[in-house]
Amino acid sequence: MVKTSIEKISREIGYDIGHSDDVTQSNLINGFSKAITQGCGNEIDTQICYIADKLTKESKEVIKLLYEYSKIDN
Repeated sequence: MVKTSIEKISREIGYDIGHSDDVTQSNLINGFSKAITQGCGNEIDTQICYIADKLTKESKEVIKLLYEYSKIDN
């Protein structure tokens, strides 16, 4: 599989955006979520499982916090 330049530097992009403002950070998450939802269709659970398997401890902590705060709006 050929990797694009963005794929090759995805960790670095995420790191830079982690130091950015809330609008930029939410845009990243919103864009990723829209694309993965559209691209995976009925297979999204499988893709999320593959992603979750490769997450760091810090990533899992951030996702848990994001989930807890996102419940406040609902």
